[in-house]
Order: sequence, then C-alpha cells, then structure tokens
Amino acid sequence: MLESGQIIIDILRDIKGHGSFFTSHAAPFVFPGLEIEGLGELSYPINELQAKALIQKAEKAPFGKGSETVFDDSVRKAREIDADKLSFRGKEWKQFLQSALQTIKPQLGIEDYEIEARLYKMLLYEKGDFFLSHKDTEKEKGMFGTLLIGLPSKHTGGELIIRFDGEEEVVSFSGPASNNQIPFTAFYADCEHEVKPLTSGYRVCLVYNLVQLKTNRSIQPEPLKNHIAKLAGIFSEQISQKQFSPGVVLLGHQYTPENFSKDNLKLDDRIKAEVLLRAADQAGYYAKMCLVTSFVGGTPAYEGGYDWDFEPDEYSEMDEVFDRWIKIEHWLDNGIPPLRSLRVEENDLLASFKVNDDEPVVRDFEGYMGNYGPELSYWYHYGAVVFWPKNHHGELLLNQGVDNQLEWIAWYNLNRKRLTEDELNLCESIINLGLSDGGSFRYKPINYDPVIEWLIGYEDEACFEKAGYQFLQEHFTEITPEQWVELFDAYPAAHFDNIFNRVCREVNVDMIAHILSVLVALPDTPEAHEVIQTQMQQVPAILLKVSRSLEKNQKPVTSRMLKDLITLEHRLPQSQEWVDVIATVLTNYEDRVYVNKTLSETLIDFQNNTALATVLLSFCRENLQSRLSNKPQPPADWSRPVPDKPNEKRYWDILEDFLKSPNQQVFEYKKIQHERKELENVIRHTAIDLKTETIKKGSPHTLRITKTQATYQMQLKAWNEDKMLLKKVIRKIGA
Repeated sequence: MLESGQIIIDILRDIKGHGSFFTSHAAPFVFPGLEIEGLGELSYPINELQAKALIQKAEKAPFGKGSETVFDDSVRKAREIDADKLSFRGKEWKQFLQSALQTIKPQLGIEDYEIEARLYKMLLYEKGDFFLSHKDTEKEKGMFGTLLIGLPSKHTGGELIIRFDGEEEVVSFSGPASNNQIPFTAFYADCEHEVKPLTSGYRVCLVYNLVQLKTNRSIQPEPLKNHIAKLAGIFSEQISQKQFSPGVVLLGHQYTPENFSKDNLKLDDRIKAEVLLRAADQAGYYAKMCLVTSFVGGTPAYEGGYDWDFEPDEYSEMDEVFDRWIKIEHWLDNGIPPLRSLRVEENDLLASFKVNDDEPVVRDFEGYMGNYGPELSYWYHYGAVVFWPKNHHGELLLNQGVDNQLEWIAWYNLNRKRLTEDELNLCESIINLGLSDGGSFRYKPINYDPVIEWLIGYEDEACFEKAGYQFLQEHFTEITPEQWVELFDAYPAAHFDNIFNRVCREVNVDMIAHILSVLVALPDTPEAHEVIQTQMQQVPAILLKVSRSLEKNQKPVTSRMLKDLITLEHRLPQSQEWVDVIATVLTNYEDRVYVNKTLSETLIDFQNNTALATVLLSFCRENLQSRLSNKPQPPADWSRPVPDKPNEKRYWDILEDFLKSPNQQVFEYKKIQHERKELENVIRHTAIDLKTETIKKGSPHTLRITKTQATYQMQLKAWNEDKMLLKKVIRKIGA
C-alpha cells in the first residue's frame, strides 16, 4: 500500500465537510407538557384510548407531487395534526429540544452553524400505516433538514429508512418509545426516506423543520461518490498487483478507548472513515475501524541538569526512550469482526501527520523504585481504519486465535445468504484446519456454538459429512450434549453412529463419560433409540479397554457416568452378558470412597432399579458387611509407634521414649523458638496421634505434645457411617 499511500492521503484531504447525512439517538423521558387543541394535555406512555382520540382530531396526511398536494393511500397512509394546534407548557421541553440540537449538530457536521428547530406537525401511525420513499420539500426559507422526535407509545414496525449517496440506514423508534424513552433522529432534506408499515400499536412523532438562521453559506450534505470511486480504484489496483498486506489509515485525531465510537468521531474523521469504509467495500476489501495505540516509555528529563531537589512527574519531558511499540488493541464493536492478532509497525501506517508528534491521550509516571529510576510513559490512541482484501482474508484469518476464528464463523452465520462461494469455502476451511488453541491453558472452555450453527445451516448431508465429521471427532468432548442434540435434530441418525464409532477407537474415561452424557441427552424417539442401542452395545468393550489402562488409584467410573449408564439401561434394557461385563469392570476396585460415594450413594439416589444397579448394590452390600465385621477398637494403652522416617530420625529420637511409653500422655519440649518450630512442623506433616500447643510461660517457651486417639476416632466414625449406609443399601435392594 505504501506506493499509493500519498495518493490516498491526498484524496482524503480533498474531502470537505465532516458530518453524516443522518443521526439517531434516544434520551431519558422528560414531560413535554404537550397540549392538543380540543383534547388537553397528553399523558405518557400514550395508550390506545389517547391514540384513538388523537386520530379522531387528526387529518389525513398528504404528500407533495410536483407542485400539487396529493392524497393517496397507496403512497402514504397516516394522520397528522398541524403545529398551530399543538402547544407546550413549561421549560423542560425547550431544554430537551436545545439539548437534542446540541447532540445532532456534531453528528451532521454543522457545529459552526446557527440553527433552529421549528415545529411543523404531529404524525400518527396505526397498524398498517406507511409512507413510500420520498424527499422532504423545503417548507420555509433556510430549511435544510428534518428532526423527528418520537413520543413514548408502544408499537412495532414503522422503521424509518434513510438513503443518501448510495448509503442506507434504518432507524427504529419502537424499542425506546415502548420503554418510556424519547427517540429522535435528524437527517438532511436531500435524503430519500420512507416509513415501513406499522405492525402493531401506535407511532406518535413530532416533526420539526431544521432551519439555518444565517444563510451566507448553505448547509447541505457532502456527496462522497467521487471520492469513494477514486479510492476504490486505487484499492482495486493494489489487488491486481498482488499487494495484499493489510492497510492502516490514521484518521487524524486521538480518542480514549472509552469514548471511541463512530458517532463520537471528531470533525472530518467521521467523513474520512465513511469514505474509506465504503471505498474498501466497493473494491472487495473488508474494512473496520479501530484505535491504533502507540506506546513510548522512557526516563524523564531533568530541568537544568541533575538537580536532586527537582521531582519529575507525568508532565515532565521525556529524555531517553527505552521502549516503544504500536498495537491495535481496541476495535469498534459493530460491523464485521476484527483480526485481533494483526501486527502493525509504524511504517505500515498511512497518515497525514507525524505519529507521536502531538500530546498523548494518557501520561503515566512512576517514581524511584528500589534500584530503578523514575519512568515516564505516553499512550497515543489514534482513530484508524484497517482494510484488507477479501480474497486474501483466509490466510490472515487462519493465523488468528481460535476465539477470533469463532467470531468470524458467528458473523458468517448471520450473513450466510449473502456470502460468496469463497467465503463459504473459507468457513469450511477454518472448521477443518483451524479452531485449535495448541493446548494452551484457558480459563473457560471454548464455546463452539457458532460451528454447530454453521454445520446445522448446511442442510446438506454430503457437506455435513465433509465439513463436520473431522471437526466433531477432534473436538468431541468440547461439544456439549445440548449442541449434539441440535445436530441430531438436523441430520439423520446414521451420521452420529459413524461419528461415535470413530471416537470410540481411542477412548479414555473422559471420552466415555462424554459419550454417555450425549446419549442420555438424545430425544426419546425411535431414531435416537437406534443410535443409543448401537453405542450401548459397545460400552462393555470400551469400559474393559479403559479399565486396563487405568493407573493404580484411578476409578473406572464417576458418579455422573454411573447415573448415565443406569439411565440408559433403564430406557433400553440390556442383555445379561452386557450387565455381567460392566459389573465385573465396576466391581474390580474396592476403595472405600469409591464403593461408598461413587457406587452406593449414587445407586441409592436413583429412582429405579435396573439389572446392573441390582448387581452393583449386591456388591456394595457384601463390601460393607465385610468392613463392618471388624469394628475398630480403642488403643490398649498410650504407647504409639515411632515413625520410620530416616530423614527425620533426629526429631523422632527426641520423642522415642515418650511415644513408646504406655502411660505417659504429655511431653513438654522447652527449647528456643526455631527448635520448637522444627519439631512442631515434623509432627504436623506426619500421620500420627499427636497434637501440639505452645505454652508461653517462662523463657524459652514450651512446646506441649499430647497423645490422642484421633486414628481410632476416625476409624470408628467411618465404621458408623458404613453401618448407616449398609441399612440404606439393604432397604434399596428390597425396594
């Protein structure tokens, strides 16, 4: 882009004006104090009774056709009340109107003009009313535009479509007007506009003529077509010459990240951005607004040499620069997604000014810290437009992170009917080749909803198999059961047998757990039953394979897996062979926590007994009975075994006689602090029936060590818990 960079800058410099052809806002409600001749003051929100009364007072709305005023319901269907029948009481409305003018002036690019809003009429639309595309005629000298203000009234439809210079904008009053806000929009008289049919409720609007008070220089929107065409030609030439590096044009002003938006662009930045965005679109580029952040870090300059009484601050001049970088960190939310990992250098920027030559938006200063001197930091945030050719978008997007790729897939979903063949193929490539974070740590799981929505949108089995099988297999456990159900509703069941069979070739506990949760989530239909039955037949072999690969302390199933297994067996009863194989795997692990928590408590809470549940409950009963036959007994005396820890032998030697003594329960260790702490830490990190406390009397203090029956008490507690659990298991078996 650099060869034509100066031409681009020159074209942007030639653009006169800096406003949009329209602007739209919504303000908090204020009481208009509006009185209608013959009806009195309106209350808000305007209800059906009031709306019908207004319509009765109103007249049929005409439209201008050449020099004639015409009434034709096929062109315009609405009612109106003239301004001479409307009056406002109080100051609130005047203040609101002045505030609205101050809001719209910078948006329309007329900050330097003196204007006034003059009430023209009230418009009333009921269900079915509309107005076809038209332009407003000049109703008084100096009129250059229209201000339309909506009054609170519930309705749907009635969107205002505004067109100018090849652009189209849609303004809807229904949202704010239905929620007790006051929406307002302003647009130039040169704009074509129409009102779509109202679909419900009543749309009540006040129409004001926007009038220029001093007419030495008339207000009118700046046509942009010629500038756009010139830029589009340059952009197209770059593609033909295969120069496809992303371009970055700085608009001219700085913004804080908090106030950066299209509506808040300053002076000519607004119209420059508009030209760049539209030219890029015409030339086959993607384009998006952003903030280009330039950072400069360094040491503050000392006034008059190194005067030790001088204290620098954030407003000091920078002396030596030791760090600088340029990044795109803030993208505008609306429109296409960004390229979040796009790297830019200062040489990549097209600007009509020198970067970092003005005041930074943010200054920061850090004083002396230990061995480090004071540091001064400047942040510059320039409004910019980034653009890149659509036909090279794929190679850029495939180098972005998985979250950014998913943003684009979500956008493709919203615009699917308008996508080109290249865009459709690119989305398929992202799904097949991208969407991998390389195993990096994530605070939250990836949400693959956009991919699922994309696959559902195919509505073509061959395309689903081509684009979906590989992705669904590779990301099987990351796709929620609910997402699998959505896919199952969209495609024939045979596809899912194929996918699940591929997944089952390499399984682990997490994989089989997810398979079971997906099968449980499938609907209760004959098609789903076929898939469930096919996969259930494979479960015994899978569990056997998994169990052989488990480490010593790994459990063959979790509580969630067991619930799902029993749920599926209850839905579709299985053969005795199926039950026997699974029971063998699940009962080959006799850890107390596993038997009590994972098996017993899960099965007790399950509402129905199945064949597998009955076998497992019998195993739990026998295991519990075996443990209960050996009730724990308290220690015969106070002697305790001496731990066999060679690395800590010198500490246990101190306590050896005390531990072996059948009568001595307390040992007092009077030593300086670090010796007491060392012994205390050794005791605390050893499973032994001892407790410690420090007696803070005398000098040095004393570490008191007391023998306990903690092991016995813990064993007795466990025995009593097993006893209660056995009763519940027996009751469940007999249920």
